[in-house]
Amino acid sequence: MYVNDYAILDGLVHVSILVNKDGQHVYWVEEPKLSKEEENILMRVRDELGKLMSARNAPSIYDYGNVREYVKGIAESLIRRHAPNISPEGARRIMYYVLKNTVGFGPIEPLVNDPRVEDVHINGPGRGVYVWHNKYGHIKTNISITDDELSRLVTLLSQRIRRNPSSASPILEGLLMPENFRVEMLLRDVASIGPILTIRKFREIPLTVVEMIKLGTLSSKLAAYLWFMLDHSVSILIIGPTGAGKTTLLNALLFLVRNGFRIITIEDARELYLLHDHWVPLVARTSEMPGVANVDLYELVKVSMRLRPDYIVVGELRGEESYVFFQALASGHTGLSTLHAYSAEMAIRRLLSKPMEIPATLLTSLGVIVQISVVAKGDEITRRVTRVEEVIDVQEDRPILNRVFEWRRSDDSIVNVNDSVLINRIIENHALQPNEVKAELSRREKLIELMVKSNVLSPSSVFEIINKYYVNPDEAFNELNERNAGEGK
Repeated sequence: MYVNDYAILDGLVHVSILVNKDGQHVYWVEEPKLSKEEENILMRVRDELGKLMSARNAPSIYDYGNVREYVKGIAESLIRRHAPNISPEGARRIMYYVLKNTVGFGPIEPLVNDPRVEDVHINGPGRGVYVWHNKYGHIKTNISITDDELSRLVTLLSQRIRRNPSSASPILEGLLMPENFRVEMLLRDVASIGPILTIRKFREIPLTVVEMIKLGTLSSKLAAYLWFMLDHSVSILIIGPTGAGKTTLLNALLFLVRNGFRIITIEDARELYLLHDHWVPLVARTSEMPGVANVDLYELVKVSMRLRPDYIVVGELRGEESYVFFQALASGHTGLSTLHAYSAEMAIRRLLSKPMEIPATLLTSLGVIVQISVVAKGDEITRRVTRVEEVIDVQEDRPILNRVFEWRRSDDSIVNVNDSVLINRIIENHALQPNEVKAELSRREKLIELMVKSNVLSPSSVFEIINKYYVNPDEAFNELNERNAGEGK
C-alpha cells in the first residue's frame, strides 16, 4: 500500500513510502532506467573517464566540490562526443550513473540526496540499508549493498575524512564537507558482520523558531519565554533522546540572541550555524599523529573562558568538559548545551555521576531544562517540546524543579502550567516592574506570532526582525504588518 511518494535529484529518482504485509513502512527507490543505447554510452564514458582521470592531474578527493565538478566536466564532453544527438533527459540519466559510481555514494546515492532522510544506516554487506526518515523514523529500504560496493564506500569516505582504515584504528569518524555529513564507520575488527557505516546528515540551512512553531515543535508563548531567559543571562540545557532535534532547537534559539554579543560555540563536529558578527566557532580536533596535539572539548571549553564570551555554547555535554562548562556558568557566564536524557531528573543524575561529576552546588547555576521528544502522530513521527523545567534548587543531590510548560497529547498543544519562579527572580534581581515584564513577554509572543503569520522563515529574516525589535520594536511590528497586508492582497 502506498503511503507517500515524491521525486528527488531534480526528478531523476522517485521515492515511495509503502506499507508491507506486516504493517511496516518500506522506503522504495526507483532510479532512472536507461535504454540499451544509453547503457552502451555509459559503459564507454566510464572506460574513457577512468583512463583520462589517471592520465591527468585530478583535484584531491579532499576538495570534493572541485573533484566532482572536474569529473562532471570530463563526462559531459565524453557524452557529447559519443552521442552528439542525445536528448537532454538521456544525458542527465547517464550523468547520474557516472557521478554516482565514480565520486558519489554508490548504491546509497539516492538516500543521501533525499532531504527527508536524516540518517543512512548500513549494517554490513548483503543486508538491507535502513534510513531514518523525518516522518516515519527508522524504515528499511529496497537497497542492499555488496561487499565490493561497501569496501569502495569505506575507502572513499575514509579518504574524504582523512582517516586510514586499519586494524589499529577500527573505529573511524569524521565530517564530510561540503555536505556537512557526519560519518561513523566500524570495521570488521569490532563489528563481525561489518563494516558498519552510519551517515548523519545536518541541514544546510537551520530551522528557525518560526518554522518550529509552524511544525508544532514549540509554541509562540514558549518561544517568547525562552527568548526572555536568554536576554537575562539564564542558562539553558536542552535534553532528549538521539534524533529528537536537540541541536536543531539549540541553533534556532541562538538566532534570538541580539547581534553584537560574543558567542563561542564548541563542538566535536561543526553543526551550529549563526549569523552573529561576534560568533567564534571552535571545533575539537582528534589526532593520532605523534607530535600533533589532540584538542578535545575539555581544552576548548577551558580556553573559551579566557576569550570573554557573553554566551558559551557546547554542542553536547558528554564528559569532563561538563565540569568546566558548569564552572563557567557559576562564574557568571551564560551557557547553552544539549544532553542525552529522557527527563530532567535523569539529566541531573547524569550530570552528578561519572564521567561528568558536577558538584550539586554548581547545578543551581543552570536555569532552564528544555525536554524535546520524538512523538507519534498516527503513522508519522514528529518532534515536540514536551516539558520545560526550571532548576530552583538542589537539596541533598535532588533537584527542586518547577515545571513551566508541558505538551498535552490530547490536543497536541504546549501549555503554560505554572508561573515562572525564574522570572520572579529576574524581576527582583533587576528591580523590574512585574507589569512591565508581563507586557514585554506578551509583546514578544505577539511579535513571534506575527512572524509565523507572515511566513518569516529563513534564519536571515528572523535574525533581522529580532535585531530590529531591539532597536525599535514599533518598526519591527510595522514591517511585519506591512508584509502581512501585502500577502493578503
